[in-house]
Amino acid sequence: MPIHIGSSIPLMVEKLLTEMVKPSKHIPQQTLNLSTLDNDPYNEVIYKACYVFKAKNVADDDNRPEALLREALSDLLGYYYPLSGSLKRQESDRKLQLSCGGDGGGVPFTVATANVELSSLKNLENIDSDTALNFLPVLHVDIDGYRPFALQVTKFECGGFILGMAMSHAMCDGYGEGHIMCALTDLAGGKKKPMVTPIWERERLVGKPEDDQPPFVPGDDTAASPYLPTDDWVTEKINIRADSIRRLKEATLKEYDFSNETITTFEVIGAYLWKSRVKALNLDRDGVTVLGLSVGIRNVVDPPLPDGYYGNAYIDMYVPLTAREVEEFTISDIVKLIKEAKRNAHDKDYLQEELANTEKIIKMNLTIKGKKDGLFCLTDWRNIGIFGSMDFGWDEPVNIVPVVPLETARTVNMFMRPSRLESDMVGGVQIVVTLPRIAMVKFKEEMEALE
Repeated sequence: MPIHIGSSIPLMVEKLLTEMVKPSKHIPQQTLNLSTLDNDPYNEVIYKACYVFKAKNVADDDNRPEALLREALSDLLGYYYPLSGSLKRQESDRKLQLSCGGDGGGVPFTVATANVELSSLKNLENIDSDTALNFLPVLHVDIDGYRPFALQVTKFECGGFILGMAMSHAMCDGYGEGHIMCALTDLAGGKKKPMVTPIWERERLVGKPEDDQPPFVPGDDTAASPYLPTDDWVTEKINIRADSIRRLKEATLKEYDFSNETITTFEVIGAYLWKSRVKALNLDRDGVTVLGLSVGIRNVVDPPLPDGYYGNAYIDMYVPLTAREVEEFTISDIVKLIKEAKRNAHDKDYLQEELANTEKIIKMNLTIKGKKDGLFCLTDWRNIGIFGSMDFGWDEPVNIVPVVPLETARTVNMFMRPSRLESDMVGGVQIVVTLPRIAMVKFKEEMEALE
């Protein structure tokens, strides 16, 4: 069905071909186990992203990015061969298993065309998720499980294209996905092998459940909002300029002397977002709201995980406060709590406790049962796909657009790099937020006050 996008021409995307691309070299058939963090049910979601490439500046008769990327994908799978397998959660122990190698397997690779120019879509700035899905692949599901990785190249009339990626979060975190996508474009650009050699080693992050400890399920039964439940959700991208970040940091340092500690953009903006979200949702002031933070633990493991480890290597930390406390606390008060949570995550004993807790959650098949109105998670996507150049002949992507499942998006705010086309946003950050429509009005007022 054509989608009207504000121009005179309705958008139509035609998917021409989908093939299973196999590794360029033979991979023996094998079954691989995943880590405790990979097996976490909260990680078994499909994350998707659009990498937007403008047309080449010079005319080129061989304007076929799909051919380069298809060949590069085959070479990539010679190194990252687990991506060509199938994932399936076992009924016996509720753990994921990955089957790969042999004559089967492969990664779905789709080629599509669009009947408009990228400029008519403003390079996907403020694109809605339903439209973005046209440029994204679908993961194949069969009796053996599902494919954890897929790509789609959508070519536009102007010569630009979108590289769409779908990945199971169970396979890797943002760090791993960034290295995979950069390795793909390195190979497409003519390099002989990835700059970083991938390493599996998922057994290094497997926990041992402690039978005498009851499991902790984060964010269970939080404060209520009068605007929830609802079916009327909206997603907005909000730009925060470098000057606004600088002023907020200066004001925070006047409230409290952090001595030699650096306060980060993630910490001060995260604190501001939490306060703004609590106000926007009009949460019950005596109810509990929980801030969730993803904290990397690559260097907590002893010895540290190698650069080539691409599995999930972060844990979620939680800061609980009443909605009243969030409103009354200063930004510096909340930054102190965020810093404390990050310090705890970097404790080796705490990491082992977290792995043991996750093992128990998997075994008992536990989920959040109560209200999630007051659950608010922050994740930093500013380095997704940015672990080196992604220029393989079409310059760097001018925009990277994440598309996450709505159920996940409702509780998560993502930190993104602004579009490279917005020169006044250098040093700034883009926030992707999903809220009930009525709450978004108040939230945007809070963000305008920051600007």
